[in-house]
Amino acid sequence: MLKLAGSLCVMMAASGMAYTYSYGLRRGYLQMEQFMELLTVIESEILYSRCPLPELLAHLSMHLPQPYQGILAQCSQRMEDNKEADIPALWKRSCEEYRAAFHMPAEACQILLQAGNVFSYTSLDSSMQLLQASRKKLAAVMEKTQAESEGKKKLYCCLCYMAGFCTVIMLL
Repeated sequence: MLKLAGSLCVMMAASGMAYTYSYGLRRGYLQMEQFMELLTVIESEILYSRCPLPELLAHLSMHLPQPYQGILAQCSQRMEDNKEADIPALWKRSCEEYRAAFHMPAEACQILLQAGNVFSYTSLDSSMQLLQASRKKLAAVMEKTQAESEGKKKLYCCLCYMAGFCTVIMLL
């Protein structure tokens, strides 16, 4: 009876491990979806509201989840504190500070770091073209990640359950 209870606990642990790894893949994809939403919102806000950039970022930070909320709030605060600063450099510095909170692929993080360049253009058309190019690159990365994650999820589940099954065999 004790071996049966131990076997059940081992298989439950294997299931939990498989779920945790699969959830990690899903979390990275969700962050990329939120980043795509951020790019879309920035594009519409730049086109239609035309409010000062610190106010725009502070307003957007209230409506987005972490880590984007922290990045936008920090950029807004730094812009108000240091009016002469290089905006893309401020954006990049803020993104680098929150780098550990991202679970996205490196390509998506690179797109995030370059997104601050949108604010450096004086031409509205140049900013919109850069935003659209960033969205296209991110969509390609998301598609690639989605295709890879299906195989990885299956691999994680197989490995975790196989490890659990082998442990149960050794227990019995």
